[in-house]
Amino acid sequence: MKKTLQSTGAQIVGKVITVGFSLFTIRLMTAKLGVIGYGNFSLLTAVFLLFDAAADLGSRLIGVREMVKAGKEKAPNMWVQLFWLRVMLTSVVFGVGLLFSWFYPEFRAIRTEAVLSILMLWGTMVAGSMEMLWQYRLKLEVKTVIDVLFPGLFLGWLVLGSGKLSLVGVLGAYLLARWVSLAVGWLTLRDFFGQKLEWRMSPDEIKRLLKESWPMGLYLLLFAGYDRAVDSMLIRHFWGIEPVAWYGLAYRIYSNLLMPAYFFMSSVFPLLSEHESQKMVYRDSRRWLLLMVFIGAPLIYWLAPLAIKVLSNNEYLPSITVLRILIIPFFFAYLNHLNGFWLISRGKQRLMLRLGIIVLVTNVVGNVILIPFFGIYAGAWMTAVSEGLMFVLTTRML
Repeated sequence: MKKTLQSTGAQIVGKVITVGFSLFTIRLMTAKLGVIGYGNFSLLTAVFLLFDAAADLGSRLIGVREMVKAGKEKAPNMWVQLFWLRVMLTSVVFGVGLLFSWFYPEFRAIRTEAVLSILMLWGTMVAGSMEMLWQYRLKLEVKTVIDVLFPGLFLGWLVLGSGKLSLVGVLGAYLLARWVSLAVGWLTLRDFFGQKLEWRMSPDEIKRLLKESWPMGLYLLLFAGYDRAVDSMLIRHFWGIEPVAWYGLAYRIYSNLLMPAYFFMSSVFPLLSEHESQKMVYRDSRRWLLLMVFIGAPLIYWLAPLAIKVLSNNEYLPSITVLRILIIPFFFAYLNHLNGFWLISRGKQRLMLRLGIIVLVTNVVGNVILIPFFGIYAGAWMTAVSEGLMFVLTTRML
């Protein structure tokens, strides 16, 4: 746990730096793109997360578990097979994403921007593959350096071109920053296992890994759907693009606030996968997550108006109420990180999928009924209902 806390601490320090970059980035985009431009950016981001979850299909998370189970000698070959699996999945989803970008009616005016967002799938595929290696060796502090470099480069290029900022320029700078940071990250992985990797594909092993990962992947796809994509697309359809911008800004802050839980559980996950220490690690992790929640929730409520004011202008005032509503799912989401990683470490990804279907149906039905009448506030409340329901279901399974 000491090494886990050190790794988590390094990631949180890195996240503080990246949040600082993010604050300037959001401020630039809300000011230079305008409400409509930032609304389109938020919509593209929500849809991209859906395709990204499909391209990953649980392979990154399940891959770490499989590398731990394989042992030190076989882990390098296991990672190679996982990499090829991720390449194949990304190729399929990339093709589907291009078709969606061209034919989805709401993207008619931003097709070029939509294609650029889908191109990001390749960057996240490589980034996730490298993260598996860092996570397996409990070296996530190395990942933190790359995570700081990426938004730093992105912000730098936005500042250089801020006088004539456009959505195409924003997405182009994002792609460039991603690939430069990945190139630096790859240099840190040379001889990572102390031996030369053999890049030969094993169809049987890839098929087995796909069988292991797809239930978790489908669950993550469902989560991406009810977490952002469904509500953002419905808000765009019924209320226009400006409310998507208000909703997207609040969610951007909310997503950053969830990262400490993800960082912590990413560090803990290899320990959870070692059956001898599972129960002790679970109990200790729960205490730390609850401490984070009880410190964070009041701060979110008090600082919400200041955060929105700093990051935007008076056009985004509805974001304050949305952010305060999201305090409720913030509490459940932290504990859901723990419950979810625990179940996955025990090979219960198919159970997670069944629970995810229940939550998705609840979320979609609620959003379809409520968003036409209550707009962005309905979307935020349905996020709270969804996270609360997932917490109840996973706790019962534990």
